[in-house]
Amino acid sequence: MKSKDISSLANPELKFLLSLRKNKIRKKEEKSLAEGYRENIQLIKSNYAIDTLYICDDLFMGENNFELVDKFKNKNIRIIKLSKKVFAALSYRDKSDGIISLFKTKDLSLIDNPLSGPILIADKIEKPGNLGTMIRTARSFNIKNIIASDSVTDIYNPNVIRSSIGHIFNINIYSEKSKKIVPFLKNLNYQIISLDPSSDKSINSFKPNRNYALVIGSEQYGISEIWKKNSNEILKIDSGAHVDSLNASSAAAIAMWEIYKNYE
Repeated sequence: MKSKDISSLANPELKFLLSLRKNKIRKKEEKSLAEGYRENIQLIKSNYAIDTLYICDDLFMGENNFELVDKFKNKNIRIIKLSKKVFAALSYRDKSDGIISLFKTKDLSLIDNPLSGPILIADKIEKPGNLGTMIRTARSFNIKNIIASDSVTDIYNPNVIRSSIGHIFNINIYSEKSKKIVPFLKNLNYQIISLDPSSDKSINSFKPNRNYALVIGSEQYGISEIWKKNSNEILKIDSGAHVDSLNASSAAAIAMWEIYKNYE
């Protein structure tokens, strides 16, 4: 497939790509951007529909980048070369490796998906970096189902994709209102476990059911009242020096590790 070049900042295609920085435009167009070699390795292996690959080979850091471009070529994906000036305008990073892709987002509603196995529920997580890190960490603990509850952060925000290192593309991810998630989980006989520093019960050595959902709340407000009322277990992380508040992604990582140790 013959490649096209974009070298002007006034190019209408570039203007469209820049408009995707806005959440409302991403949702309207049902498209978003994934920047970086590692992110796009995960994307090209996924079942997401990829529209275009944008490259600046002057920024490539090794032969791996060229090999990745070949993977896109082999799938007949449109490839556009950008000048360094144009790529810098589009890039989200201080130091980019010259690869950005445009992909089609998915409908994230739960509907009637027959989930099984552990689920991580990110309840009103505000910071894209925290949400992305939670996704990445969940994947490392073999949690393949993630639900954003009453989401205030767009899951397809490029910074979520970046901090997840592209693992957002190889998990089952959903976004739904908590009032719909709770009955959904109960119908599937899930054990709902919420993390709350005010609990008297430690997560240390806790052994979950095979199908459990771990709820992590925002740093500012913690878990929502609906999760407190509907949890089978409310647990806390043991900490020293009377520190009762952890970064949301750090708390999620500790909780997932404690449960992972005893999960069968």
